[in-house]
Formats: sequence, structure tokens, C-alpha cells
Amino acid sequence: MKIFLAFALLFGFASAQLELHFIDVGQGDSILIRSPSGQSVLYDGGRSQDVPLEYLRRIGVKSLDLVVASHADADHIGGLSATIRAYHPRFFMDNELPHTTQTYEDLLLAVQEAGSQVIAPTARRIGLGDAALQVIPPPGDEGLDSNNNSVGLVVSYGEFRAALTGDAEAPEFGWWQANVPGLLSDVDVYKSAHHGSENGDSAASMAVWQPETIVISVGEGNTYGHPEPETLALYEGAGAEVYRTDQSGTVVVTATADGRYTVNAEPSSAPAVVPTEPLETNPEQSAPLDPSGEDKDCGDFSSQAEAQAFYEAAGPGDPHGLDSEGDGVACESL
Repeated sequence: MKIFLAFALLFGFASAQLELHFIDVGQGDSILIRSPSGQSVLYDGGRSQDVPLEYLRRIGVKSLDLVVASHADADHIGGLSATIRAYHPRFFMDNELPHTTQTYEDLLLAVQEAGSQVIAPTARRIGLGDAALQVIPPPGDEGLDSNNNSVGLVVSYGEFRAALTGDAEAPEFGWWQANVPGLLSDVDVYKSAHHGSENGDSAASMAVWQPETIVISVGEGNTYGHPEPETLALYEGAGAEVYRTDQSGTVVVTATADGRYTVNAEPSSAPAVVPTEPLETNPEQSAPLDPSGEDKDCGDFSSQAEAQAFYEAAGPGDPHGLDSEGDGVACESL
């Protein structure tokens, strides 16, 4: 259920809303997720060291709970090192495949310096208060290229759903259909795979996602010819409303739990974002981010300290059964 809104950001938002900011980073991806209960997650960081960091500061983001690098291509991770060094996110996730570029090595160094806890890209659910992230795991197959080992996310808040799939192409989508079909279903908002290239989305992916709104993160006048006419025709045939960062600048989607959402595609309004108080990510006020999902037990951790960090992040009630003695110490056998 969609409501078009060109200038909503000038007046701020109601508190019980989820925000998705498709940041205009040129030819690349960077999406900020802000939950109604106060957590902030950054999925990819474009190529520039300055653009995502400046945007987060401009709209008043105080801290980051999680940074996800969908895959190690420079147009997705180039801006993450500076942002991680500035924000010291609590958790970091990537596809865990080796990559030898200086950009990727600098990213790993930034994660280490920030003290961020690295979590695996398994098919886990990550709680964001009333909202949640479902990780769509990469194949982890070095025989596939970097694009086809992208970490995917489904963002949900009540009846609203959005999917972010990095640069996934047909081989990875086929792997998802064969291995994790239960994680794939229709969404309201969809980030175009691989910047609208003809080898990104397909009739098969559109049939599964059935998006009402598609956002293409793409650079103006890029040398790749993205988005390609065949892909735009595919989206038109799927009946989706398409927004492009090369034409509209940063695109901001705000959603409520009843499934209604607004799309702000007016670039002149982006600098005027006024964050509401409940959405500021003060670690002392935010609900706990749960990185461990439903698939963790003590055997999944390499040390007691690692298990303890997950136990504390998951919040009260020990939902994963890591504290068998009830004394506040997780996985004492490690």
C-alpha cells in the first residue's frame, strides 16, 4: 500500500515508522535502515569515502548498530571504512569470502580498529525492536563471482516488507530458490539488483518478489549503461513504480506497521531531513539488536567471550538458551 509524498521530509515523521534511505552515492549502493525503536543499519557504502558519512551526519544519525557489506566490490564498500571509523558499529557482516583489494583490506582494518563484532551471513533473523532483518545467505561459492555471493536482506515491519539483494544475478537467485526458497516472497519495495543491469533481475525474480516499488541505485551518465532498457522494460511489465537515484537523488521510503508507506523522491528535500527523537540511535535508549537469530547454540561460538557478547545483545530472557545455569554467563563450557 503506497502513498506518494514529495515533501514529507521537510516536516519530519511520526515516531512509529521504519525508514529506508537509498542514498545517492553515484554508481554504487548504500542504504540506511532506521527502525522505529531506534536502531540504525547501513547496508553497503558506495565508492566514495565522504558521501555516506556526510549523509548520515547531516540527517542526525548518532550511532550504527550494524554495517552489512553485501559483497566486496568497491562501489559497495569504498565508503564503509570512513563510516565505520567514525561510528564504531556494534556489529559487522560481509559474505566472508577472501578478497585481496586494498579497499577490502582497509575495510577489515577499520572493522578491527572499531572493535565491531563480526557475525556470519547465515540465514538468521536480526531483531530491530518491532522491525526485523532476515538475512538471505550468499552461496559462499568461490566458483561464482563476487556479485553472485551478495548478502541479501529482507526488511520487515508489520505488514511492510522490502528486499535488498546487492548485485545478485541469475546464478545466485537460482541458488536462493534451490536452497532457501522460504526466505523469498513478495515485497512492497525492492532495490534493483546490480544497478539495473540486464544480467541482474529477471522474469523469475520479478515473479517471486512482485514489488510495487523499485529503487535503482545508479550513477548519472555511468559508463555501464545502467539501468539498461531491457531491465526498465522488465520492471514496467511487472507493474512496478521505478525510482532512480541518478534522476531523483536520494530516495527515502517511510513505512508504518499496517503496510502503508511513502516515497520521497525529491532531491532538494534530502538536506532538510529532520530526524524525530525516537529514531535517534542512542545505544542507551535503543532496544537490543539481536544478531544471533534462531540458529545459534554454544557450539556455534569459538570462545566464551564471543558467546557472551551474543547472549547480551539478544536481550533479556535468553531466547537462544545459551545460559543453562541462569547465572548470566553464557556457554560456560567453552
